[in-house]
Amino acid sequence: MRLRHLSVLATVTALLAFPAHADAAPSGHTYHVSPQGSDHAHGTPTTPLRTIGACLARVRPGDTCLIHHGTYREQLTPPSGTKDAPITIAAYGDGPVTVDGTDQVTGWKDAGGGLVAADTDLPPDPDFNAVFLDNTRAAEGRWPNSGADPLNATWAEADTTSTDQHIDDSDLPDADWTGATVHLWAGSNPWAQQTGTVTTTGPGELDFKGGNYRCPPLCMGNQTYRNYYLVGSRAALDQPGEWYYDKTAHRLYMVPPRGGLAGHTVTAKHRLWGVDLTNSSYVTVRGLSLWGTSLRTGVSSTGVVVDGLHATYISEFSTLPMPPDGDLAVPPFEGNIVASRILDSGVQILGSGNTLRNSEIAQSAGDGVLVRGTGNTVTDNYIHDVGWMGSYTPGIEINGNSQTVTHNTIRRTGRAAIDTAWQLNGTEFHDNRIAYNDISEAMRTSRDGSPFYVCCSLNGSGTSVDHNTAHDADGQNGYYVDNYSNHFRLHHNVAWNTGSRGVYFNGHTGPSIANEDHNSSYGVGINVASTALGGATDASGSYFSNIVGPKPVTATKVGDPPPVVRSNLISDKPGYTDAVNGELWLRPLSPAIDAGEVVDGVTTDVLGAAPDQGAYEFGAPIWSAGCDLPGCQERVRHGNWTATASDASDASATVDGDINTRWTGSSPQTAGQSLTVDFGESKTFGRLSLDAGRDTNGQPYGFTVSVSRDGTHWGEPLARVSGRSFTQDAVLDRQTTARYVRITLTASGPAPWVVNDIRLYGDGPDGSSTLQAEQATEVRGADRGTASINLRGGDRAGFREADLRGTHLTARLVPACEGGCSLQLRLDKPDGRVAAEIPLSGTGDWQERSVTLKHAVTGSHDLYVVAKGNGRVAQLDWLTIRP
Repeated sequence: MRLRHLSVLATVTALLAFPAHADAAPSGHTYHVSPQGSDHAHGTPTTPLRTIGACLARVRPGDTCLIHHGTYREQLTPPSGTKDAPITIAAYGDGPVTVDGTDQVTGWKDAGGGLVAADTDLPPDPDFNAVFLDNTRAAEGRWPNSGADPLNATWAEADTTSTDQHIDDSDLPDADWTGATVHLWAGSNPWAQQTGTVTTTGPGELDFKGGNYRCPPLCMGNQTYRNYYLVGSRAALDQPGEWYYDKTAHRLYMVPPRGGLAGHTVTAKHRLWGVDLTNSSYVTVRGLSLWGTSLRTGVSSTGVVVDGLHATYISEFSTLPMPPDGDLAVPPFEGNIVASRILDSGVQILGSGNTLRNSEIAQSAGDGVLVRGTGNTVTDNYIHDVGWMGSYTPGIEINGNSQTVTHNTIRRTGRAAIDTAWQLNGTEFHDNRIAYNDISEAMRTSRDGSPFYVCCSLNGSGTSVDHNTAHDADGQNGYYVDNYSNHFRLHHNVAWNTGSRGVYFNGHTGPSIANEDHNSSYGVGINVASTALGGATDASGSYFSNIVGPKPVTATKVGDPPPVVRSNLISDKPGYTDAVNGELWLRPLSPAIDAGEVVDGVTTDVLGAAPDQGAYEFGAPIWSAGCDLPGCQERVRHGNWTATASDASDASATVDGDINTRWTGSSPQTAGQSLTVDFGESKTFGRLSLDAGRDTNGQPYGFTVSVSRDGTHWGEPLARVSGRSFTQDAVLDRQTTARYVRITLTASGPAPWVVNDIRLYGDGPDGSSTLQAEQATEVRGADRGTASINLRGGDRAGFREADLRGTHLTARLVPACEGGCSLQLRLDKPDGRVAAEIPLSGTGDWQERSVTLKHAVTGSHDLYVVAKGNGRVAQLDWLTIRP
């Protein structure tokens, strides 16, 4: 799958990097490193070193390695600095600096049967092998074949005659699958995936061992779900680019691209940890890129700062073993399979007092980030396309106490976006702050969970989960505090399109005490409860108030004192600004205004006679969640869309913005059936998501996506999708502007196809959406807060590659100028063409100002708001550009 934003961030990181010696101690020495250098040189700008390792062999506390543009195939193991004199490893700023964990595979020879092979030693454990063809992830050979996106997997379905560790499948190719890995997503309620090893095979059947640790709900046999696939066998090689490694013969097999391997490059992973800080403290790593490898600190590390990391293809593995007993914080039992691979994948921030910030982390079979220890910080990161192997590996796994996880954007995860595994963490989860994170497109390879998930028996005393947004996920809830966990305080959170509930505290036949949810807002796509506490034998001290949502707030009435449920607004007309687009802030005359109660430790900054209900105080600046890096804002604004089905059935449910409504075709799937969507105006997008809900019946078996500007003339398909998953992504071969899109089936299926929701995503922010000022990708001079920015004369805020299509600029602001001031909208560069200007004078309260653009603007532009005047000019909340 192509990842456009990765190259954008790498470029931005390189351009913004600057010589790190400015931050080093005055006595520190600075060494330069370049691919054109020599390790026998002095390390000066004119005589640089050749490898980063040579620099690290020389540095002492306070010293700096400045790395010039290039690719470095080595593992970095820095020594420690001191608190007052850290060691710094930083990109110089003349282009991307890539630490590459792969080496080229050469010596390919014909191996017969349409295969080529190379004799090579792959140093990592064979379970962690990864192969790349022309700098793109090559898939390990598997049956049935699947597309390039591992989060959109194709599964085989076993026959109902299958038993515990035996599969019957009449579609299974007649081959020797002995020794292959069987990957299972099966059972009555498969909340995790498992792997086993094939022991014997025969026509249409195989036996395996392993997996099936809890049967039911996780087993093969005659169950509701009987999904599986096979990898790790030469018999599976039948598509160009697929590979198999014979670990006994040390031989790598591949199906070559059409025309052979001439002109192509094959690399394989050789270094799991490109930056290994296991024994390092007080080290700053700034502006580096990682490819096919990852970074970790150690349990004793402290004072490590990782800033501006750009990490791609960080973890790959093919099996899900039970965690070793030594890794467990609770007694071993079969359910611990869910914690498989959490501790050996992802970018790992272990120890105490370490920081990961301003980084993009993508493409991992397991974790995006593991934070473990005490007092670490993970902030302002963009984490996506991780956790596809189907255990509980999330976007961010939080273990320990006093961790700070804020302002991260996490999307497209196999299961949760944020998670903690009590099997590894233990039951103490104290004093953690999880706030201002935007979590979406979670639960891509599971069905029982949520974007935010914590389990089990956790004591969350002192932990605050607040000001997060959860949306567009295929799980059951937005926020899920599962199985006997207690003392969790949630407040000022937002959820929409998260399935059954906004938040769920699950007692599960045990205690669920002192849990809270206050001042949260829940929107469309929630059809059971806004907030619920259920199944508890003891719910003492739980308290739910000031909640706005479409469904009731409920709690099991047990405990002393019993749960408190009051001061909540349950309404399908709460006065939200734009519920379909997740703008759940209040409009004038909303019944939630001044209708709330004061909650100690939660209520702040009351405007009016009393606190408001919901997550946003009316009249205050609108807070936002997520990071401010390129790629963090990419969903295209939903409008008055209409849909037409080729069978003439009512397809309006596909475009109403609610994942709980469903369109179903009138007959079983056949090639040529289609849906045509009219957006009402041209939209610019690079990805279309087709959400088919959590029921596996009716998921499309394959489709194409075509576009049209007029609804009459259609070009060739811009995307082809195969596989069956809850949500399937069609990634277009280019960013495209069109008013109409057509989804056409390319395969037959036993049941009618279903669509719950269609969403669009672009390569940058949509200018017709509300652009939050504090999420600007570039802020110069201005003071950035959590809900607005303060601009003085000469200050600016910029949004990179915003899609603009409109004639009117509207901004919400507080003027702070006595006269002669303005906010200018400039295109493409800070001193670029002025598209609009808002004159300002005087002071006042929050207000919306609209002006007509000098000329209508279309297309993708860098967008800058520049303050003109002396002293303070304005406090800016948000802006939008619309027709």
